[in-house]
Parts: sequence; C-alpha cells; structure tokens
Amino acid sequence: MDDEEMAEFLSRPLVAVLAIDEPGWSPHVTPVWFLFGSDRFQVMTPRKSKKTRLHRTGTGELSLSVQTVEGATAKYVNMQGVARLLPLDPDVLHAAVEKYLPEEARAAYVADPPEDAMFDITPRRITTGVIG
Repeated sequence: MDDEEMAEFLSRPLVAVLAIDEPGWSPHVTPVWFLFGSDRFQVMTPRKSKKTRLHRTGTGELSLSVQTVEGATAKYVNMQGVARLLPLDPDVLHAAVEKYLPEEARAAYVADPPEDAMFDITPRRITTGVIG
C-alpha cells in the first residue's frame, strides 16, 4: 500500500491487535480501538489495565497489527513503535467514539468512558501488504 491507501485503510473502524512485552512470558496481546494521523497512532486505555502496567515497567515499545480478510485477499498494516502513556485527550476520545460507535451510542460513552489514559505511539517501522 502507498501512503494514501494506508491512510484510507487505517481510517476504517477496524480493530487493531496490540502486543506489548511481558517479561518472562510471551507478549501480552489485546484488541484495541486506534486512531492514526500525522504519522502517529493513538490507543485509548484504562490507566489500571494490564497493558499500561506492562508499559510502565517495560521499554515503552509495542506493536500494532491491523488486518482485513475479504475472500482470498488479506490486507494488513503492521507497526512497531515506542509509546508514551498520557492522560486521555478529549479530542482523541471524541474522534475514537465517532470512528467506532453509532451516533446514538456516542453521548453515553463520552459521558462515562472506561478509558482515562492513552498511548501516543511514534512508529519506528510500518509494513503494509496485500496477500492474495
């Protein structure tokens, strides 16, 4: 995928898989909502989640994988990068809710979101592909 195709792909309400190192074990892997823009990814998270605990005690490095399958064709974007854990930015909350939820569910989610923090991720490497 070129940059424009990748940006269009990542604008879709797809769920990413986030992987973060868990020392002494295999990586912790979990599905997440994500935003992509200005060459950065944002992922909302509860401050007390396992992924934030692992981030605080680790290197800050993590990976995201976003993929679709349509018939025999698979498209994917994989990202490896370094994340900063920040307080949840209200603009990120509103953008994610708009991307992922139907209009009738947005106000209730914004009024009491389960997330209170976010990863702001600087990619070190992005790979894309189409299989099939």
